[in-house]
Amino acid sequence: MIGDGFRHRVGVKPLEVTNWFLHDGEWEPTLAMKRALIADRRDEVVSFRDDSHDVAQEAAELVLAWAGKSTSRTGVDALVDAALAVPDDLAVLRSVATGDGEQLPFVAGVVCSPSRWRLADKIGHDMLAVHKPVALYAAHIGAAVDTTLTRLSTDKPVWRSNWTLEDHPALFQPFAPGRQLVEHPRELWIRIERETLRRLPRTRGVLFTIRSFQEPLTTHVQRGPAAIGALRELVVRLPDAVARYKSVYDYRAATLMWLDSLLA
Repeated sequence: MIGDGFRHRVGVKPLEVTNWFLHDGEWEPTLAMKRALIADRRDEVVSFRDDSHDVAQEAAELVLAWAGKSTSRTGVDALVDAALAVPDDLAVLRSVATGDGEQLPFVAGVVCSPSRWRLADKIGHDMLAVHKPVALYAAHIGAAVDTTLTRLSTDKPVWRSNWTLEDHPALFQPFAPGRQLVEHPRELWIRIERETLRRLPRTRGVLFTIRSFQEPLTTHVQRGPAAIGALRELVVRLPDAVARYKSVYDYRAATLMWLDSLLA
């Protein structure tokens, strides 16, 4: 049954810091894309709040140290340099003490691989507001994400993954097209996001990194029946609202028919 038994899950796992950023064949091409975007469209991929510079700098220092690099620049400028040292997008949350705990607004980011969202729209918001467009986010995992963030310790970073289908191969997609771009599921791409979370020891902020990978769906299904069956299960379990958010809805029936034909 379509949408049966679906639930968003936080699904974090312990992160080995030596594997914080994954070096692969797309490392250099992704860095080249980021350099071009920062040079030509900086206002679209770099955004920050005025109170973000100290936490942005600490985040930058961690990333640069991991990469074996340094910078003489400070604040958000240092974060930009850090973002050019690794292929991942960098999002910085500031820790704000409240009467009953902690708030973690999103205060600075260098994001070159957005999946149909605009960085400037997210700055200054907490995680619940940032994810407001995500269908069923608040009902399923809003509180759990906040709990995961506030309990995050400096010595126990974590990672998780997310997926969607796209009808365009670009990593930089700040806008949804508003219409179908392809005719057949063979033309779709699967997008996997690997996300990590690290608590910053000095400012107590959180660094959220996102590495986006895209490959043609035709390549993904070549992994065999197990991969095809797992993808089919993911697609069929999505409620309509989530399927629309993930760009799956318009292609779902055709995708399921095609996957079934591959399994026959």
